[in-house]
Amino acid sequence: MWERGLGPGQHQQRPHQTAPLRGCAIHERPWEGSARPKPWQYRVTAAIPVLDTPDLLEVVIDILRLQTMRPFIIVVDTGSTPEHLSRIESLRSSDVEVHSLRLNGVRHPSDFPAMAMDLAFAVCRTRFLFATHADCFLRKRTLLSEMVELCESTSPVVGYELSPRKHKDWKGMVGHTCTMVDMASMDEIGAGWSLRRLARRYGVEAYHPDPRRPNWPDTELLLNYLLRENGITPHLIGHEENHIRNRDDNIDHCRSLTSGLLYNDTYYQTALGWAEQAMEEARSRIEEWRNETSPRESTGRTAVRNGRAVSEPAEPPSPLASSPEQ
Repeated sequence: MWERGLGPGQHQQRPHQTAPLRGCAIHERPWEGSARPKPWQYRVTAAIPVLDTPDLLEVVIDILRLQTMRPFIIVVDTGSTPEHLSRIESLRSSDVEVHSLRLNGVRHPSDFPAMAMDLAFAVCRTRFLFATHADCFLRKRTLLSEMVELCESTSPVVGYELSPRKHKDWKGMVGHTCTMVDMASMDEIGAGWSLRRLARRYGVEAYHPDPRRPNWPDTELLLNYLLRENGITPHLIGHEENHIRNRDDNIDHCRSLTSGLLYNDTYYQTALGWAEQAMEEARSRIEEWRNETSPRESTGRTAVRNGRAVSEPAEPPSPLASSPEQ
């Protein structure tokens, strides 16, 4: 462990730095950064688009860190205000990357999450990627592990069915609230989320919102059409409805909070009430799960973030994928 830089106390002596490292000889592989373990040594990457909701994001990250198969975490900010972005940026650590889309404008509101998910696909360095939201709180501690097992045994895409849409082909499609994908399969079919690519495939020159095309284009459509074209049927583990708090054994999703924040203050206030209750319940789960933590899972360090102590283990408790050298 000492030779790998993972001996007792070593991670405290080597603070996390964003790659590539400076002042290193090439044999030290500065492009690999100083994080321990490396992003590609996890089995799963969790991708979270976010906008102006750092309070929710902090809780979602805490829950993900306590999964029995702990993921590497990618946060993609999609245009938060400077003060919110500052808080989101402060969540960077050895197991959390924060990326930021600072765009001057897009053609369609769904461009923001679609571009965020395309970025997540591009920077994913693990075999599996878990797509989720900053307003979706996991309720089962073994959920990621179970979804990976289903990806390996049943279908390379496992998740929740897309909530009802006005286009007729939405049934059987997966959303990105709670979906696990095998990235090897996604790479083979050239999977992606881009609304631009989607529009061009269907000869739509300008894909701005149009009441004659309700819910089209949409964030998840390109991915799902490519799955169908390549004979991949997602394995559905749940269903959601629009404009309600979707709560089951797996997730507690305060649906459409972000769109309410942007476009409908009345609905946003309702969704915010759901989110506050969901966060309170999630914090209780976090405390309960921490008390259940095994010695291996509790071997990390404690950092102070926004005035409160949070656990940042030096090594994930989940099984690690083999590195390229092994």
